[in-house]
Amino acid sequence: MSYAGESSIEARVRAVTADFGRRQTRLFITFALIEGPVLLLLAVAIYGFELIDPEVGIWFIVAVAVVGGFLMSALLMRLMQARVRAVAQAKGENPLF
Repeated sequence: MSYAGESSIEARVRAVTADFGRRQTRLFITFALIEGPVLLLLAVAIYGFELIDPEVGIWFIVAVAVVGGFLMSALLMRLMQARVRAVAQAKGENPLF
């Protein structure tokens, strides 16, 4: 067990890992809360109100999903790289690798 004043390397690494776990969870939730309604509004505009032709509208949905996937991948890669740097720094290694 660790206590609040523990400053060992393992404790610092655990703290960094926990912090980045919270950041990753917040990223997923925020992303879902933004992309979900965008896709829902697009689907309602296409199929509910028929503002856009469904043959063309499906490509809008696909485009939003693909852009969202690339954005999510980029954000996750950035977060993972920051986590690796933070863990290396917590271990006392050179953070400028």
